[in-house]
Amino acid sequence: MAGSLSSLGIGSGTLTADIIDKLKEADEASIVDPIKKKLNLSEQKKASESLLSSYMSSLQSSASTLSYDSIFDNKNVDVEGDAKISVSSGANVDSFTLETTSLAKKDIVKFGGLDARGAVAADDDGTLEIKIGSDADNPDKTINVAYTSGMTLEELEQAITDATDGYVNASILQTADDGDAYSLTLTSKSEGASQALTITDKDGNLNSKLLDAYDADTNPTGYQKIQNAQDAKFKFNGVEMTRSSNEITDLIKGLDITLTKEGDTSKVKVTQDDTKVVDGLKSFIDEYNTLIANINDMTIYDEETGKKGVFNGDSFVKSIQRDMVNSVTEIINGHSLMEYGVSMDRSGKLSLDESTFKEKLQNDPTALKEFFTGKYDDNGDEVTKGLFVKMDDKLKGYTGYGKLLSTFKDSIDTDIKSLKDSQKKSQELIDSRYAIMTKRFASYDAMISETNTAFLSVQQMIEAQYK
Repeated sequence: MAGSLSSLGIGSGTLTADIIDKLKEADEASIVDPIKKKLNLSEQKKASESLLSSYMSSLQSSASTLSYDSIFDNKNVDVEGDAKISVSSGANVDSFTLETTSLAKKDIVKFGGLDARGAVAADDDGTLEIKIGSDADNPDKTINVAYTSGMTLEELEQAITDATDGYVNASILQTADDGDAYSLTLTSKSEGASQALTITDKDGNLNSKLLDAYDADTNPTGYQKIQNAQDAKFKFNGVEMTRSSNEITDLIKGLDITLTKEGDTSKVKVTQDDTKVVDGLKSFIDEYNTLIANINDMTIYDEETGKKGVFNGDSFVKSIQRDMVNSVTEIINGHSLMEYGVSMDRSGKLSLDESTFKEKLQNDPTALKEFFTGKYDDNGDEVTKGLFVKMDDKLKGYTGYGKLLSTFKDSIDTDIKSLKDSQKKSQELIDSRYAIMTKRFASYDAMISETNTAFLSVQQMIEAQYK
């Protein structure tokens, strides 16, 4: 202003640029500066709201993790014995013993030996019948293998492989260096008594050596059952059971059991893997404490220091804190989070006694799971909402587009726009007012200057008369 009015006051010595500037500054201080102060506070509120939304979203994510059953699905298994056991999701905490009486076995048949792989196995055309099943009169499956005159042992092996489509494994074993040392061996695909093989040369045209019965003295390389198919027999907590395979997946939900040794007694203990649950709760507590500490800072008013938070007096932000405290301390079916090693101090900060929490989790994981995620009836219908299901729902009501925090942000943005418009209009009004005032002062100054000049001339004339 002073630059544009640099000559102002020359005539009068009174209406100077400094006076105009001081008057303008006084008006700006009383009209524009309060708007600037409010605008600055609103800008701070906008930044704080963004931070608040971020903390709320992080807390919602942590609550959501604890609201799902899957976080409780992780289990550990400890086996004392030779049984092999793997645990998957859905297994229950349990302990039991497994006594392996006998292992499931495949059926293995060895044909009589020939002197070479290329030895003739069939004297004429015919059919080799292979029945699969413990009852030869009513087998589970019957396979007919066609053979032809002059077919070699290797060709017969291939014909069986092609015809049985994997139900029987055919192979030639060399049992010695010379003599009738090449034996065709058939093995059932799977273990279990139902896999027993019954083999018949329906036309009797195979090489007689192949099906002549084994005799230790007269025919040591003859046809014999090397191993009889059988089911696995074991005791589960003393109860006798059978399975067609040594790999048992249908005994206990979530456990895959493999029997490995006859006569073995294995003690098995399935325990809760508390790692994910503990880590999930610790993460939630950290996010919760960060949120509450920041809300305290944003709403604080300290009479001694005069410190005032950006949202001091804001009922909405204060209501968030009340909502969060009420949610974490809610009692569900007579239980609260405080029973599980969680405590709250006077400032609202949560802390976790891990040993207490882990003990509760190991002693009764079902109760804790229902408290966290909810209880359901036999039809899968929800009976009670879990603490963190409710917490997740509550936080979702704040976060996301169109929710409470979004509406709160919109109101702050509206205030900022309104204040900016008001600041601009007020400044334009003052600038216009003082531009007009400057012109008027310039005119007044010129008039005073002319009057001063005229008075000086008269004064000089008077003085000249009296000299």
